[in-house]
Amino acid sequence: MARISRGRTIRNVFLYTLSVPFVYAIVWFGTFGGAAIRMHRRATFLSDMGLELHNSSDFYLHTSSDFRPAGAGKCYSVPESLEHADYAAAGKYVTDIKVSPVCAFSWKDDAGYWFDLMGQYHGMGPFLVAVSLFTTVLYFVTSSDSGSLVVDLIANNGRESHVVQRVFWAITEGAVAIALLRAGGPESLNALQSISICAGLPFTVVIMLMCTALWRALKIDQKHMPARDQRVDWALPLYGGIFDVLEFVLTLGKSGLPQSKAVLDFFLGLFAPPLLLWKSLRGLALLQTAQPSSALQDGFMAAACSLTYSAWIILQILTGAKVENASGLWGIAWTSFVGFAVLVASVRHTVRAHFKIEGSGLEDLVSALFFWPQTLAQMVQQVETPQKPSMKEVTPGEEQLKPSVEKKEAEI
Repeated sequence: MARISRGRTIRNVFLYTLSVPFVYAIVWFGTFGGAAIRMHRRATFLSDMGLELHNSSDFYLHTSSDFRPAGAGKCYSVPESLEHADYAAAGKYVTDIKVSPVCAFSWKDDAGYWFDLMGQYHGMGPFLVAVSLFTTVLYFVTSSDSGSLVVDLIANNGRESHVVQRVFWAITEGAVAIALLRAGGPESLNALQSISICAGLPFTVVIMLMCTALWRALKIDQKHMPARDQRVDWALPLYGGIFDVLEFVLTLGKSGLPQSKAVLDFFLGLFAPPLLLWKSLRGLALLQTAQPSSALQDGFMAAACSLTYSAWIILQILTGAKVENASGLWGIAWTSFVGFAVLVASVRHTVRAHFKIEGSGLEDLVSALFFWPQTLAQMVQQVETPQKPSMKEVTPGEEQLKPSVEKKEAEI
């Protein structure tokens, strides 16, 4: 993707790699998914009609199906008409006998769904099956070629290499895949498919973070946002604090251990979040010069935080203990937790707005939903860390304009 995108604008890359495949996927799944649902419903209908009219659900059974496993769904030949009072009138039973036979899906033959769908088109079934196999092979060949290119570039430190080396990596990848499938059998393939599906959710979060990082990098490039060393930022990043322990281990002690206060605040945010919320609100009130919040207002916020967080924990315990008439408490529990996250996100937004820190309300909500202990610790450290007066007064984008202004003044 990076190679073919060279020389193109970011708008072109996003337009042709995101919008066009998205529209194509909608059309593809809408067309063939709808055709598959229709085929299965027609097969079920003919089975019911055979049982009702002829006392046999297999009356319309298509008996010339070849190469179908024993567990596959039954296929039915579509009749021109039905001897039924509800379908005797003109226009009541409309069908196309050329779209026949129609097959019912069975989970025992999930690998054959596509071929059943293609086989229903009279006279074109074998041709469509051959085209499907050809395009499937082409898909895997091109995917393997792209993977071989990436591995080849990594192995050669990004430099162009001889084509023989790329062929070697392609053959090696294919041999490893064949060996794993031969050793594990069909169960290994099913496990790999399940892992791929399960990995989609966390990878979606990674993509969201990448998109946010790219968006901010573009804003900095276009001077719509100050660079990191020219703006006020969080004193404690979300990935800092207690998470620095992992970096300490991976760097073999070179990065240093996190501050004890950051670790303590993390656990306080986990077991006593109202306390950290109160400290954040009162610390922010001391810094605000115009209309600071009162202790009573902050107390109400801390009480609401305590109520929602405690309700979430207590109701989850009651649900797990299978208390009588407590089957629906889990919904109330998660509603309470979302309310708690909204409270934390609103306070984080207030702190961020006071210090003029870049961000958005969606980021505040996501951080409060998934990293609320670290978010609370982050807010406390932000209001307790002394800020440089020169940096506190800078508005986003203003600091980046200073070098150009000073340069023009020097030229004059």
